[in-house]
Amino acid sequence: MLFQLVQVIYWLALSTWFGGVLFITAAAPVVLRTVRQSNPVLPHVLSVNLEGQHATLLGGTIIGNLISMLSRIELICAAVLLLTMGGQWFLIDIQNRWNLASAFVRSALYVAATGLVIYDWWFLWPRMWAAREKFIENADDPDIANPAREQFDRYQRESVTLLSTLLFLLLGIVLFSGGMSQSTIITIKGS
Repeated sequence: MLFQLVQVIYWLALSTWFGGVLFITAAAPVVLRTVRQSNPVLPHVLSVNLEGQHATLLGGTIIGNLISMLSRIELICAAVLLLTMGGQWFLIDIQNRWNLASAFVRSALYVAATGLVIYDWWFLWPRMWAAREKFIENADDPDIANPAREQFDRYQRESVTLLSTLLFLLLGIVLFSGGMSQSTIITIKGS
């Protein structure tokens, strides 16, 4: 009974995390393209040097807000996975070579995925938003705005690469989670 409970919670957390990252990875280009086609003008961001950049800023804000929400969900899912993966180590049949090998691979992929989430949440996003704000605040001064925009674009590319890598790591966890078998305790009755 405990094994099934751990497995249900494990799969709920893993599928939520994987689904969230997959959604953002698929939705980001669609949102950016749709906003760009609408060619909006942001009334609170008026600058001569931002011609054609309003759509990029609005699309980036939408994606940023989605990723901000996803980061909180990812951290919760990572915590739940840590607990359930720890439980699996005690509940799976580690005498079975496949179970043991896949548990090690899942654990390594989990550590890498969690590291990426923490790096993104703690380091990358704050730097990207700071570069974005610097770009917007200095839009009338191309000497400051252009380097800030280049830095923002570089961070944005790094974020896309990070999301793709995270999606690959989570897919690996999914693939190595199949076929786990429960440890069986055999009791021998004495005479």
